[in-house]
Amino acid sequence: MAASVESLAKVPLFQDLNKGTLKRLEKVVRERRFKAGETIVSQGDEGVGFFLIDAGKVEVSRDGQSLATLGPGEFFGEQALLDNYRRSATVKATEDTDTLAVMRSDFLAELRSNPDLAIDMLAVMSRRLREVEERLTH
Repeated sequence: MAASVESLAKVPLFQDLNKGTLKRLEKVVRERRFKAGETIVSQGDEGVGFFLIDAGKVEVSRDGQSLATLGPGEFFGEQALLDNYRRSATVKATEDTDTLAVMRSDFLAELRSNPDLAIDMLAVMSRRLREVEERLTH
């Protein structure tokens, strides 16, 4: 398992970033492995990172109720990169799961050292906000 520009480019938050910017972001990705039954994040905890599932499956639940099952190529926690809000759900590995993780502290350090990444991310976020507004008004 290795972080790749192609994997990161599939994440909506990153998909419009250019390849050079993705290569910089790739440097802060960490491989994280979780055993079946292991809790990855807990509802109410501080959001400290983002996880892209490389292999395995996870269950997302809120207040004990299952919301979704996610597998390879899917992700969770992307908003934790940008804010300090508490986790809105618990995510538990339902089988051995390999993830590519970006911790908020690493992401923020990269933003501080690479202003172009911050500018590119603002453009992506603005576009996504515009798309949501468009859907809500039509």
